[in-house]
Amino acid sequence: MGHYDIIEWILDDTKERLHDMVKVLIADDEKKVCQLIVNLVDWKAFGLEIVGVVNDGISAYKFLQDYTVNVMITDIRMPGCDGMELIQKAKVLYPDMYIVIISGYSQFDYAQNAIRYGVEDYLLKPIRKKDLTATLKKIIEKCREEILDAQKWEDMQKRLEENEERVKGSFLEDLLKRPEKFGGFYPLDRINREYHYQFQDICYQTFIIKAIPVKRKEDSDTRRILLQKGTEIVKEALEGMCGEAVTGVVDGDICGILNGTEEDMKKAARKLKKVKLDISRLQDVFEEVQVYVGLGREAGSMQNIRESFETAEQAVQQRFYYGEDFLLKAPQGDKYKDTVGEIIDNACKKRFLNYIEIIDLESIEGELDNLERLLLESPEKDGRLVSGIYKEVLTLFYFGTHNYNIAIPDQYPELLKHLEVLGTIHEAVGYLKQYMLRSLMHWMEEKKYVESRPIRQARQFIGENYYLPLTLETVSREIGFNPTYFSGMFKKETGKNFSDYLKEIRIENAKNMLLNTEQQVEDISFAVGYSDIKYFSRLFKKLTGVTPTEFRRLYN
Repeated sequence: MGHYDIIEWILDDTKERLHDMVKVLIADDEKKVCQLIVNLVDWKAFGLEIVGVVNDGISAYKFLQDYTVNVMITDIRMPGCDGMELIQKAKVLYPDMYIVIISGYSQFDYAQNAIRYGVEDYLLKPIRKKDLTATLKKIIEKCREEILDAQKWEDMQKRLEENEERVKGSFLEDLLKRPEKFGGFYPLDRINREYHYQFQDICYQTFIIKAIPVKRKEDSDTRRILLQKGTEIVKEALEGMCGEAVTGVVDGDICGILNGTEEDMKKAARKLKKVKLDISRLQDVFEEVQVYVGLGREAGSMQNIRESFETAEQAVQQRFYYGEDFLLKAPQGDKYKDTVGEIIDNACKKRFLNYIEIIDLESIEGELDNLERLLLESPEKDGRLVSGIYKEVLTLFYFGTHNYNIAIPDQYPELLKHLEVLGTIHEAVGYLKQYMLRSLMHWMEEKKYVESRPIRQARQFIGENYYLPLTLETVSREIGFNPTYFSGMFKKETGKNFSDYLKEIRIENAKNMLLNTEQQVEDISFAVGYSDIKYFSRLFKKLTGVTPTEFRRLYN
């Protein structure tokens, strides 16, 4: 079987699978060139379908936003949005798209530069049938490789059908965490088609539900199961309430989109009030549960859905002031930003940094208690104020510790994330207080340990070499310190000067020898570093109250 026959077999075997799947867009500012490409080959024979023909880059990009395209054949130079720019934008929308560029001989170098953007091939004008055919066959071969194992392809299709709910659930995750997937646009037809929804641009409303186990915030398993149960409650409550009700967990919160008439939105909002009570009743299993429901502002189209989620997030921050309310709504305006600056003013910053510099734990605690009081008494009652102060204090703390060489690891992202599982002002400030004081105390203990390490090394050296003619100079040289500095540090850590400490170590070892060996006192004197037995005996009696011989007789 020759190469061409193999290709034909591939086409015959594959085109049924590829039909209605591989969509082709043709873009060239010369209409005759477009017409030529359309009529040059039998597209259906390749299992391909031309879904669009456009004559400028702007129209091509608009088409890509509205429709699914698998293969794009585009001129390298077009008015408005040229081929190079179009390729870059297309790759954002469809990273796996096959792109073929068209260029003249004068643009050959330009075309070759475009290849680095991931184009599949290029065609030189005038386009010849055999060149276009070869390029399309190459694309089909690649498609064939992707689905070469027919059973694997069928299994994948089956999994997609069986897991439609999972695909639907991925919409929220993509919308909130991967918005670049939509290229800045949210085409309704494409979303409905790809995620299996039936959204209509009537009215949308978003919500965020925060369910927090009060006593086991740090337990990821507890939170996971609570969110799972909470999601089930929300889905059951909203079933049939409006045209579409999307619910899922994103970043530890239950998020959702309601789509229907304004009357549907009102009914669903009433249901969400009941949801808060139902999730709260899970405290029978999870002890105490804090539940906050933030309602986003209504949106008239899918284009404004992310803005609605932003207001839902602002609404759920209102838990710090209105945690008892059934439904929390976003505050108006941004006055809270000025209030943050008024509370954390220059005088406050100066005091706080001074307390960090001198490690005044009591004053740091007092400063945080004062911030809690100011937050509670603030006339603003804007939950964003609490998170604003929280961030400012953390920033100030890390600035101070870094500036004063206090080695505390920067955990800003983790601490910021932890704010999401705090429900009251007292919890938020209390957590900051606990973290800061604990971190500073740990650093002081570690610093003390590090500073005492040379003395521990010196004591170990003395303990192993006490019988040698040791001096302050020899020991300080051994651990790499100046004798004068070492002498003062040794006295500070042990409470004794070097010579007294050495004497005590030698006499302690002598006592052990007297009790556990048969050696003569003179031999023991030499063994612990004293060649003068009279001096040894006098020193022994001075430190123990008895002579070496009396000690052996009394305690042996």
